[in-house]
Amino acid sequence: MLDLGIVADQPDATRQALVHAASMADLVISCGGVSVGEADHVKTAVESEGAIDLWQIAMKPGKPLASGHVRGVPFLGLPGNPVSSLVTFVLLARPFILKLQGAAECLPRPIPMRAEFEVRRAGNRREFLRVRIAPGGGLQAYENQNSAVLTSAAWAHGLADVAIGSTVAPGDLIPYLPFSELLG
Repeated sequence: MLDLGIVADQPDATRQALVHAASMADLVISCGGVSVGEADHVKTAVESEGAIDLWQIAMKPGKPLASGHVRGVPFLGLPGNPVSSLVTFVLLARPFILKLQGAAECLPRPIPMRAEFEVRRAGNRREFLRVRIAPGGGLQAYENQNSAVLTSAAWAHGLADVAIGSTVAPGDLIPYLPFSELLG
C-alpha cells in the first residue's frame, strides 16, 4: 500500500499525485475531489492522464463515484463525504480489489431482515441506510442518514439496501448487509 497523504486542492498537484501513484501501484484509489465543486480536480486530472469510464452512480450515499484508469492503471475515485466513501468502498471498491486478487466470492451476500423503520418516499437512487439490529431482532435505522454524519456508521451494525423507487414499512423484509460481511 502506498499512501500519498493529503494532496493540495490544485489541478497540477492532483495530476502529479495520480501519475506518481500509477507509476508505483496496481490500483489507484482516491477519496474526495470527484464531484463538481471548485476544488474537485480529480476527475479532470484523471482524464488528462487516462480516462474516466464511469462517473456518478444512482446510489445514496455515494453518487459521485468515479472509475477509470491513469496511464493504464485502474482508478477508483471515492466520494469525499465520510459515509459515502465508506459505503462505496465496502460495496464497490473492496469487491473490485478482491476480484483483482483472484477471489471467487467477491460480492456481499444480503440477509433478509425485518425493518423497524419506514421509508415513505421512493427515491431515484438505490439507498444504503445505516442500521443496527434491535433487541427484538429487527433493523433500526439511524435517525440522521446524511452522508457527512460518520457517527451513523459507528453506531450501525450494517447497511439496509433499499431499491430504487421502493418504500419500506415496518415489518417489511429488506436486504441487510452486515459490516462483518462487508469488512471481514
